[in-house]
Amino acid sequence: MAVAEDYFRSILTDIVGICQLCANRVGILETRMEYVFSGSVADAVRGLLDRESFSSKDTIKEWAKKIAGMEFSGNRSLNVTLAEFERVCHVRHCAMHAGGYVSTRNAGSLGVPTGSWISFGSPSAIHEIISVVAATLRSFNQSMFEVLLGRWIDEGILSGTWDKDRDAFSRLWCAFSSKSDIASSKFSGGPALKSNAYQAYRSVHPAIAGRARSRKAAP
Repeated sequence: MAVAEDYFRSILTDIVGICQLCANRVGILETRMEYVFSGSVADAVRGLLDRESFSSKDTIKEWAKKIAGMEFSGNRSLNVTLAEFERVCHVRHCAMHAGGYVSTRNAGSLGVPTGSWISFGSPSAIHEIISVVAATLRSFNQSMFEVLLGRWIDEGILSGTWDKDRDAFSRLWCAFSSKSDIASSKFSGGPALKSNAYQAYRSVHPAIAGRARSRKAAP
């Protein structure tokens, strides 16, 4: 769970250095004194995020919107996985900090009576928890990538020429790509994930080129 929370903080920090649109958005956010001395926007953003608990779906949504302008109202699958992730975080809190006892605060979110006890009946329960966390991170990761890529296309940040777009697009793709997911997708029976930035770029090139043509045709 700690790794999952660190992922949210890390990706929201990283995109500020990758996407100028995100960098512009964080300019109005409160900064800590470390930024004054270091001059690092990334340090300032990370400092802000380190204050927050990313075990809450509302916190995740709040910061994703603040930094990336990400909306969640039309993404039902991501909302579902975030809600399940928060429930898992409540289970973790009960198990780690209360010896399995379910307090009033946790009971409401878990939908069980106050005073209940958390019990893992078999190893499969742990596997299910891990599956929820992994699904949440994959869903958030994919959604964030699509939001930023769509905005880059709409704002004309990508030209439609690989030689010009290589550096920016590669940085974006590398931030969100997963070597393990790419490898496993080859054997999953479904569509294989793109194995490098160029292949991913080629798959979205029609949208980039189409937007570039529409901008040129605009009066």
